[in-house]
Amino acid sequence: MTPLFCHTAEIAAVSPLRALARLAAGGVCVRNVQKLSPSRLKICVKSKDMKKVFAILRGTCYTIEKAAPARLSRPLSALLRRPGLIAGAALFAAAACLSNALVLRIDVRGGGAYMRGLVLEALDGAGVRVFAPCGEERAEAARGALLALPGVVFAALERRGSCLVVTVEREEEAPAPAYARELAAPAAGVVEELAVLRGTALVREGDAVEAGQALVAGWFESEGQRVQTFACARCSLLCTRTFTAEAAAGEEGARRALARARLRAGGEVVSEEVAAAPKGDGTAVYTVTLTVRVRCSVNLGEDTKG
Repeated sequence: MTPLFCHTAEIAAVSPLRALARLAAGGVCVRNVQKLSPSRLKICVKSKDMKKVFAILRGTCYTIEKAAPARLSRPLSALLRRPGLIAGAALFAAAACLSNALVLRIDVRGGGAYMRGLVLEALDGAGVRVFAPCGEERAEAARGALLALPGVVFAALERRGSCLVVTVEREEEAPAPAYARELAAPAAGVVEELAVLRGTALVREGDAVEAGQALVAGWFESEGQRVQTFACARCSLLCTRTFTAEAAAGEEGARRALARARLRAGGEVVSEEVAAAPKGDGTAVYTVTLTVRVRCSVNLGEDTKG
């Protein structure tokens, strides 16, 4: 088998075959022997044995011609004759390794990409910057610095060659709540109490109002001008509600009619009155009149109507 690093040579003499015996006796293994002519042989030996060949055949009648490297020895020999090329290749390899070790570009991605300035500032504080190495310790410190930024809920650093990809995600902001512009009466009644924190009161305590009537408007006067805003208020109404029910005549029937009316009152019962109209069959029609306190509010986090 021909070795990877070998040399070829031609031996010229009257009887070149005898040279093979000399080389074998000298411990040189000869391969791929070709007889070019009766006085010329072409041989192949390992590159490290080439000096032995010259030493063994020196001072004899054998002439060595056209000695040249073969297979892998040929490009290796060419490189050794060009030290500048080797130095350039080594310098290029060193530059490539150095460029992979250093961060040459920082790419900020994710929902927090718009805050690139703050992200780069946080990275720089952790020692992660362009033209600087980024080991695991610095990367972990940088992740902590990014998570400390306002609203940041996720941060990751990934090396892609000489580029550092930084992914930053922010917490989704809840949409601004829609505020009601006014407070309206949920039912007809009399204003018992009214507290306005924002907006303008359109009624006063003791005023009678209809269902749906505006109690507090979403504006206020400033220097003679009306400024639009939203209402923020609480109101208590006293509403009169009447219910009729047919039940057995007597005290028990009145209690049942009153109980049914209370279940349908829709608020806090303040006062009650029961009137009975007897019928000839032992029953009566009861009319129950209730005064009910109905509370309502707007933009107080406890908006109620009833």
